[in-house]
Amino acid sequence: MALSMCSASRPRLLAAAALLAGLFAGVAWAEPDLRVCQHQAEKYAYRIELSNLLLARTAERYGPRRIQPSSTPDPTQERCLELLRDGQVDLAYVPPTEARLRDFRMLPVDLHKGMLGYRVLLIHQADAVRFARVNSLADLRQLRGGFGSQWGDFALFARNRLPVVGMANPDNLLPMLARRRFDYYHRGLHEAWRELEAQAERYPQLMVEPHLALVYNLPVYFTFKREDEALQRRFAEGLAMIEADGSFRALFLRHFGDLVERARLDQRTLIPIDYPTPAGLPPRDTRLWLNP
Repeated sequence: MALSMCSASRPRLLAAAALLAGLFAGVAWAEPDLRVCQHQAEKYAYRIELSNLLLARTAERYGPRRIQPSSTPDPTQERCLELLRDGQVDLAYVPPTEARLRDFRMLPVDLHKGMLGYRVLLIHQADAVRFARVNSLADLRQLRGGFGSQWGDFALFARNRLPVVGMANPDNLLPMLARRRFDYYHRGLHEAWRELEAQAERYPQLMVEPHLALVYNLPVYFTFKREDEALQRRFAEGLAMIEADGSFRALFLRHFGDLVERARLDQRTLIPIDYPTPAGLPPRDTRLWLNP
């Protein structure tokens, strides 16, 4: 009796299996969401959106994935790279160094198209006249900067003999500038006005200095575990696709296009800063946003 029931149920099981096979034929199983350690929506909105665009454009070949949201605080860059090395995250966005190029897989396409290396100065309004007289690196050496001591480009101060107050917690920099503990705090074009506007009620005495900009080479690359060749290849293919069809340009200008007019770099005194990048990297290319 039991044997008869088993035999009778077998055709139904085979039919169900065939139906499931038909439903999922040609469908790629989704991998887990991509883990990043730099996920503050306000600070990294562009990088996260760019990553998700690349993942979406390559989903047909590689399967659907997205950046995994998180509410945990962002770690420092070095801690982020430790998490990447240990396999606790899948992706980081960091500037290249010789050690990083050796220890990780980096995709040598600057996500910010050279913009991150153009820096304007946040200053106290009472110091505007002093900064109006600054026209060279030698002049700038007479003033003291403030900067995050854990940030990769902190080393440029010592290299260029610029006095600096380093802060392990960068959240302290604006209040210290407001108290005039140092003279300036340089920020990227996409950071300076946004950060002051967000803190305008607390620090109405701060301003973006109107006639200077520092310039140094600071590309930011997609960075992967050394073992994750497939993910690097997927991002490289996605970048080629969105650069070819114009969607990279559209995304970039939607996030940063208004900064070109606001920064007025063509009317500023540009002060070159020595900040070495590893040999063999592609040259800085600002054609997407900065007219020659």
